[in-house]
Amino acid sequence: MKKHLHAIVLLVMGLLMLPTVSYAHLVELLSSFPENGTILSQSPGVITAVFNEEIQSATSNLQVFDADGNQIDNGDGGIDLNDPNHASMRVNLPTLAPGAYTVRWQVVLLDGDATTGAFNFFVGDEAAANTANFTPIPEGSEVATAVASTAPNNTIWLIAGIGVTALFIGGAFFIFSRRSRTAS
Repeated sequence: MKKHLHAIVLLVMGLLMLPTVSYAHLVELLSSFPENGTILSQSPGVITAVFNEEIQSATSNLQVFDADGNQIDNGDGGIDLNDPNHASMRVNLPTLAPGAYTVRWQVVLLDGDATTGAFNFFVGDEAAANTANFTPIPEGSEVATAVASTAPNNTIWLIAGIGVTALFIGGAFFIFSRRSRTAS
C-alpha cells in the first residue's frame, strides 16, 4: 500500500512542478502610413496602421497628437471596415501645419490581449525637422503590453484542476485504504 501512496504523492508533486503556460501574445504593428520617423512634405489625409491579427473594434483606437499633446485627428480612429481581415486601423486628419506628430494606438484582440504603441512623423522639410530635433520613436520602446481581458486566468484554472485532482486521488486512497483494513 505504501507503494501506491508514494506513486500518488510523486504524481501530484510532478503536476505541481509543471510550468504554467502563458496564453498572452504580443500584437505586432506590421506597417503604417506614414512609417515611423517619416518626414512628409505635405499633410497626410489619413493615417493607417496594419497589425498581425484581427482587432476587436469596440475597444481599439488610433489617435494623432501634435507636439503639445493635443489630439488633432477627426476623432474617427478605429478599425478599417474595408479590411476583410479586420487587422488594420485608420484615422482621418484635417490639414496639418508643419511640425512633429505622434500616432498612438491601442489594440485589443478578440481574445482580450491588449497592446499600446506609438509612431511619429514630421510634416515639413528635412531642415525644419532637424531644427525641431525630430527623431523617430526608438524601435521597441513604443510597445507596452497590457492585459485587458476579463476572461479567467488560465493559471488559476490549472491550480484548481490540480487541487481537485489531488482531492480526488486522496479521497480514493482514503476509501480504498479503509476497505483494505476492514477486509483484513
